[in-house]
Amino acid sequence: MSNTKNNSKVKDLITIGIFNALLIVVFGAIACTVGFFPPILIILPLILSTIGGLIFMLMITKAPMRGIFIISSALLGLVLFNMAPGGSMFITTLAGGIIGEIIYNILGRKKFVSIAIGYSCYMLGLALGEYYPFLYMQEEYIKLYAQKGSQSLPVAQKCIEIMTPELMIILSVLTIITSVLGCLWGRKMLHKHFLKAGIAR
Repeated sequence: MSNTKNNSKVKDLITIGIFNALLIVVFGAIACTVGFFPPILIILPLILSTIGGLIFMLMITKAPMRGIFIISSALLGLVLFNMAPGGSMFITTLAGGIIGEIIYNILGRKKFVSIAIGYSCYMLGLALGEYYPFLYMQEEYIKLYAQKGSQSLPVAQKCIEIMTPELMIILSVLTIITSVLGCLWGRKMLHKHFLKAGIAR
């Protein structure tokens, strides 16, 4: 019995690792192709939360183990560690994942609403990790991107010019909305394709 549980946990961890690798690759591809345009970089969390919802819903269906939000947010946060000053994207993404995990467990691990709210917290943490430094760590942000090269610096400077506290609040609310929409999209795709094919359990 113990071996069966251990094997199941190992299988779930491998599944989570695979899906997070996919999530990171997709996020990276989107960021590298459209992230050099300041207006799009500003709304990047909205794009990522929508597309990521599909991947996350499939992952949590395949591996609904405890700690999935924390593991996922920690992995993504580590990849994003140097994308903002002081590792702020890692800190806020992980914090969002921890809050998401708590909500996921309190509201019910098999309920869609708990997944959607938990995922929204996770993506909100990611978004705040990008937006907060534009407002309150401007010198550090410019210094960081000056080291990365001339192509990145003008983008960072333009984003700093665009961002305001009011815009950050609006984008944060929109991130929550797009996160829920991403989960709804993911659930629809699961029912339409994956469950019928016997892929998701």
